[in-house]
Formats: sequence, C-alpha cells, structure tokens
Amino acid sequence: MARNYYHHSAMNSNSGAPSKKADQLQEPVLWKCIILAALTYMVWSDKLSIVLDFNSPVPQEKTVLHGGERVRASLFSQPASSTRQQKKSKVSSGLVLPKQTKGHSVFVMDPGFGDRNKIDPSICAAGISQCQDYVARYAPVAIAEMHKFGIPASIILAQGLLESNAGDSNLAQRTNNHFGIKCFSNRCKKDHCINFADESHKDFFVRYDNVWSSYRSHSKLLKNNRRYAPLFKLTSTDYRGWANGLAKAGYATDKNYADKLLALIQNLHLYAFDKQ
Repeated sequence: MARNYYHHSAMNSNSGAPSKKADQLQEPVLWKCIILAALTYMVWSDKLSIVLDFNSPVPQEKTVLHGGERVRASLFSQPASSTRQQKKSKVSSGLVLPKQTKGHSVFVMDPGFGDRNKIDPSICAAGISQCQDYVARYAPVAIAEMHKFGIPASIILAQGLLESNAGDSNLAQRTNNHFGIKCFSNRCKKDHCINFADESHKDFFVRYDNVWSSYRSHSKLLKNNRRYAPLFKLTSTDYRGWANGLAKAGYATDKNYADKLLALIQNLHLYAFDKQ
C-alpha cells in the first residue's frame, strides 16, 4: 500500500512539472505584452514622442521648461503637448516675402526664403537659431504677462520677435525697447526716449532700463488703449483673432503684419505657450 501510494504521488509530481514550466514561460510573455500595450497607448495618446534625425550627427534641439513640461522652440519640431494641434497648423503659413526683406525672423516666417534667394544655409540657420534663443529666453516673461493681462503669450512673443529683430535690432540693443513703443510726450524726462530717425518727436522711442519693463509697457499699452479694447473679448488662445485684430487696429503700418505674426506663431509653435 505504501509503495502504491508513493508511486501515485510521484506520478502526480511528474505530471505537474510541465505545467510549472509552461507557467514560467508564459509569465515573461505576459509582461512583454503588458509593456508593449503600455508603449502603444503612450504613443497613440501623445504621451510619448519619438524623434529620429538621420541628417544630424549630433541631434540638437532647443527647449524651454514650463511647469515641468518640456516645450520645443524649434521650427521643424513640435511640442509634445500639441501634436494634435500641429496636424492642423502646417509648418509654413504660405507667406512669401519680397527679396529685400531683412531680419532674422524672415527665415522663420518664410522657410523657403533662403533657397529662393540663394542665401548661404548657415546664414538661414543662424537666423532661425536667433529666433529660437529669443523664445527660450523671453517665453517665461510672455507667459507671466498673459496671466496678468489676458494677452496670448504667442502674440507677445511674435510681436517681440518681429519688432526687435529677435532682440538684435539697434533699437532693442540701445533702449531695451522690444515692441517699437514710441514716446509722444512733450514733457518727458531726460533720457526717457531716444530719436532714431529725424527731428520729428513722433520718431522718438521709449528707453527702458530692462527688457522686462518693455514687455510690461507693451501689455499696458494694449490694455489701456481703447482701440485695442475689442481684443480683450477674445480668449488668450485665439491668437488668430488677436493677430488680425492688432493689424486692423493699426498697431503697425505693414499690410502683412497679421500674416507675419501668424507665420511666427505657427512655425515656431508659439501657440503652445498660450496653454501654460
């Protein structure tokens, strides 16, 4: 009896061995399936972005950190949080600028400008880099102004880029005036403003102690001027409405002003900052 019992027990033990091995084999497969499913979900839901650059031996990108989220300020890249919106906004706005157009932002507003006018690619790249650096430096200021005054950060940055030649204009360098804000006072204090054109007081521009003061002055100019009042009925994410409204209100005399702002916003993905 004892032998029969032992034999029966051994048979049960042997018959369970394959089942154990099968379980051990299935466990890694199960984990692989779970990991694959998680990765698929992350890519599909835009939680994970994979970028391959086969043209550059040393991949580089300029990034700005806001609220723990990494946002790219790059002409041909897109913010991780705005993949879906990027599908609606093309890299190029279709703006074609005349050959005589100057400034760093030209190569951002009109990506085909360099090739069309046979400009050294290194010059084009330097112009784009200057604009990216400007965004990286002043995006936090623009976001703070947006929260305080309700002006889209994308609009503030685009105007700053355009009016100051990405911070490199003579006016911006000498006066910290990044928005072309003029002085119309006849009783301003000494060194309050500076003349860049002729002796007409309309050509005097305000001098600021720092760039932040220029940004704040720009916000107050829009907020306190009645001709810009309708713009504040728009949301801070309606950059199109703001761009067209600024042009219509006469912020600049350039007939392509709205299109230029929109090209900068779309091609540098500045709209991502409006949601910060």
